[in-house]
Amino acid sequence: MKKLTLLFICSLLLFSCKKEKDTIPFNEHFDTTNATLISQASFSSNAHSVSGTVKLYLKNGVKNLVFENLKADDGPDLKAYMSTTTGNSDYASLGELKSTTGTFYYTVDSTINTSTHNYVLIWCEAHSVLFGNAHLQ
Repeated sequence: MKKLTLLFICSLLLFSCKKEKDTIPFNEHFDTTNATLISQASFSSNAHSVSGTVKLYLKNGVKNLVFENLKADDGPDLKAYMSTTTGNSDYASLGELKSTTGTFYYTVDSTINTSTHNYVLIWCEAHSVLFGNAHLQ
């Protein structure tokens, strides 16, 4: 009985971040006029399917992180992080992931050192699961 209960709990954790539904692409335009591209990267999949690119721009002294053509599995409690690694031990939260599909951006808080926090993570906070990452270079 204990093995069956443990198997059930493990199954819930494993499949709880699975794709739930398709979403309509979210499109939020970032005006790149007078913006300087600092770095960019393509997303790699980890525990779930993730694709698209992310670009870091500097405009009027403010850094903006632009997600372009993102396609990611849905999941509960998805967050966008900037981290020093693909782990969640030294990260800065950008907030909830705005969408699992489309193009959108975040204004990066000035306290985030984007030279050291150069990994962009899509993270399921509820289950501590890395969906995908991009290493800005």
